[in-house]
Amino acid sequence: MEIKAKGFEQPVPLCEVRGIGGPYELFLPETQDAPVPLPQEIPFRYTVVEGDHLSGVIFKGSFVKLSAKGAEARLENPVPLLANLKMHLIGSNGEQIPGALYGKVVGKLPEGSAAFSVRFTSMSPEVETFLHRLLAQRSPESTA
Repeated sequence: MEIKAKGFEQPVPLCEVRGIGGPYELFLPETQDAPVPLPQEIPFRYTVVEGDHLSGVIFKGSFVKLSAKGAEARLENPVPLLANLKMHLIGSNGEQIPGALYGKVVGKLPEGSAAFSVRFTSMSPEVETFLHRLLAQRSPESTA
């Protein structure tokens, strides 16, 4: 991916460093964190974090796939790549799950103009418990 960085006139290529070769031969272990499809979308409300402030405008979205570190989401209002979001999850009965979930939009998915990949950056303990329960229900061990 290329980003526009402060102080550079041209976009700068951005790479993910996974190791170092040569005499060191040190590499991070490969992790499997592929999002799993959800039987029912998880609705949420979100606002864009701009610097240290929230945009103030609240939009609707939903998670369609979920992993421990991120999700695939449909957003009511498309946002730019690398935007930071503050999200409040909505439970199956329409109640707001206590706490907040923060994430960064790291990709646009080919499924449509409103489909994005979100990487979680911070979450409250209540949200973490809620998401881990959902993932436990979707894990291969729970369906065996």
